[in-house]
Amino acid sequence: MLTTEPTNIRPKRLTILLVLTLINTGSTIFFGLLTVLFFKPTAADLKKERLEMAKSIVELKELGFDSLVEMLEKVQAMTELLNTHFISSNVVNIAIAMLGAASVYFMFKRNHLGFHGYIIYNLLACVSVYFFVSPAIVPTIILIVNLIVSLIFVLLYAKHLPWMKGDRFEEMH
Repeated sequence: MLTTEPTNIRPKRLTILLVLTLINTGSTIFFGLLTVLFFKPTAADLKKERLEMAKSIVELKELGFDSLVEMLEKVQAMTELLNTHFISSNVVNIAIAMLGAASVYFMFKRNHLGFHGYIIYNLLACVSVYFFVSPAIVPTIILIVNLIVSLIFVLLYAKHLPWMKGDRFEEMH
């Protein structure tokens, strides 16, 4: 016999997605605030990071991993540019994470607008680095991986969109 789940009960998979997203956005906000308030890198820290990256690049060149060398060089250039915009880039990331957390809250409250906010949050999170860094410097693989992960989560949330729309959606169909 086919049993149907009452529509007013939140699907378990949606609850898991909401919790995972809340953990991600909450930790981004928390650690972003800690970073802005207490962990601005000093010139010595940046120099040490450059030296470690240079060592890694030399080792990869010796092993013949030229594509990884190019990617690490871009990551190093990107990191240095982001450090010149340390406060503003972290504040932007915190604001984007707050949008993600607000979207989760709306979806938790069964408001489908949270889903649309979540899509905007994901797109902004993927492209936020371009607010501060030239696209030529950002390794393409970073954008591709971020977009794929975002797409997977958006599709998982989309599966529960009828529940978020509630009775209004059921009346239309």
